[in-house]
Amino acid sequence: MDYMTRPLSRIAVRRLSKQVRTIFGLNESEPFPVLDILEKICIIFKDTDFIVVEDNELPSDVFAWCYQRPECGFVIEIKRTVYDGACYNKNRAFLSFICHEICHVILFYIGYTPVSTRTMSKSDSIPAYCSIEWQAKALCGELMIPYEATIGMEVNEIVKKYWVTEASAMYRVKQD
Repeated sequence: MDYMTRPLSRIAVRRLSKQVRTIFGLNESEPFPVLDILEKICIIFKDTDFIVVEDNELPSDVFAWCYQRPECGFVIEIKRTVYDGACYNKNRAFLSFICHEICHVILFYIGYTPVSTRTMSKSDSIPAYCSIEWQAKALCGELMIPYEATIGMEVNEIVKKYWVTEASAMYRVKQD
């Protein structure tokens, strides 16, 4: 499911990723410490928590999700295998899933809130720059693979330094 929000360009996402890194005390070239940020986001954003749930508590095709509490704040639910895989095995895909949910919280708090238009299928498309899912994916990518710091890097260098999937690193290299 996807919701429409106000427009956000790729250039704006890159600027935002630099600001987010600054807020968390990170420079522009170091790897994004997803699990540390997960802990900090619960402190920075009032009434936001994460919980690890048993795998069968979320749909089989969902690894983690984020939802707004009716009263205030957010809950990020993460499947146990995803959380454990990220914590103990540094599973690159699992770290990305968690980062994506963190990005939903960040975007919401800076004003990229969903509007009533939503889509349940790919045929009802929302322009990418207005999609909360695209925006969270783009911010996640920019946080995990900082654009300027990776200009000219090879796929294997990006994978090794930033602990991301090969597919993500290949996508980033194609942007050059």
